[in-house]
Amino acid sequence: MSYPPKPFTHIPEAQLYELIAQYPLATILSGSSTAALDQVCQVPMLFDQDTGTFIGHVTANNPLIQQENNTIKLLFNGPNAYLSPNHCNNDILPSWLYASVEVTGTLELIKDHSEQVAAMTQLTNHFEQGFDTPWQMNKLNDKMINAMFKQIRFLRITASQHKGNFKLSQNKPMRIREQVIASLHAEGRTSMAQLMLKSLTHK
Repeated sequence: MSYPPKPFTHIPEAQLYELIAQYPLATILSGSSTAALDQVCQVPMLFDQDTGTFIGHVTANNPLIQQENNTIKLLFNGPNAYLSPNHCNNDILPSWLYASVEVTGTLELIKDHSEQVAAMTQLTNHFEQGFDTPWQMNKLNDKMINAMFKQIRFLRITASQHKGNFKLSQNKPMRIREQVIASLHAEGRTSMAQLMLKSLTHK
């Protein structure tokens, strides 16, 4: 028997990228070897699908910066919800719904100043979307930028492998899945309901 079950792992790449974009805070596991990923930190990461790389930044004293050229893992967690028998007329047992993506990659420190500025600009432009007056890097002069960059380190992670684990009742009959989706919508758990709805069309 495989684990996780195949219905939970056969997820289209586009859906994995979409979850990463919607939930960019990565739990990063690193260590002296891939067999001992015992250091944990959380970092928002921006993924560039064209290059297969992630960019982000951490404080200068974060142990993660000692892992340059090493293999690390990034875990992205999407929505989750308790699955009650009440969601579908007691036709199932209690369980839990969730979606996550695990990425394996190699860490590189961005050391060139112009590349650091480009990375910070890309990050802020992306995460400032939606604000009426987005904050922009051009609000800072060179002295302020240099002072800020002394306090942080920029990361580029090249992805070598990714896999999803979307436990969305794909192993249940269609009528039960549809009942659960309707019940989750009624509870206001729209993110989970919409994710389950997408899974209905994927075999």
